[in-house]
Amino acid sequence: MWKSKKGEWGYFRAQKRRRLVITLVCFAIPILILVTSYLYFGTRRNVLTIVAMVGLVPASMSLVNLIMFLLRKSLPEEEYRAICEHEGTLTVAYELYLTSEKQNALVDAIAICGNELIGLVTDPKTDKRFAQDHLKKMLRADGFSVSVHMIGDTGKFLERMDSLNAHAQDLRSQVKHRPREGYDGYGHEDLIRHFSLNYSL
Repeated sequence: MWKSKKGEWGYFRAQKRRRLVITLVCFAIPILILVTSYLYFGTRRNVLTIVAMVGLVPASMSLVNLIMFLLRKSLPEEEYRAICEHEGTLTVAYELYLTSEKQNALVDAIAICGNELIGLVTDPKTDKRFAQDHLKKMLRADGFSVSVHMIGDTGKFLERMDSLNAHAQDLRSQVKHRPREGYDGYGHEDLIRHFSLNYSL
């Protein structure tokens, strides 16, 4: 779980540990430069002090990223197991945190079949309508004509997954897949999943 990649269950947990280490290193380097230069020159008024101060900028940005991940929780294991049992032939991704200038949205999981995409949103602070419209808008901008529907109840999400699996052949027969340059080996649903993850933190 600690090595989970984007779109996999446990991604948020993995990123908390990874970004904590990165943030500590980012702060340690300029602090080390600052202390070393002071011990060497006997004063803070030297060029290396400026270098250390500049080095705190990326460290601060890394800290902001860490805080954003600390506020996120991975999908509970029992819900993840339940989704796996209903996955069937669907293309699935987990733990998406969609970001925009207006607001952000936590999507626990998405399932894709043909041009149909459903998402599970259990976070009460997440606006399902915004998440739905934002993801649909972003996908359309990248050339995907996808129907997006966000669901706030795990049971209903699983029922919808079962329905997509039952009609998978018909839904996929309506898709006109156009291969994209640089995405050799990606199927239609793989591309939708890939681009959806690109919009996520």
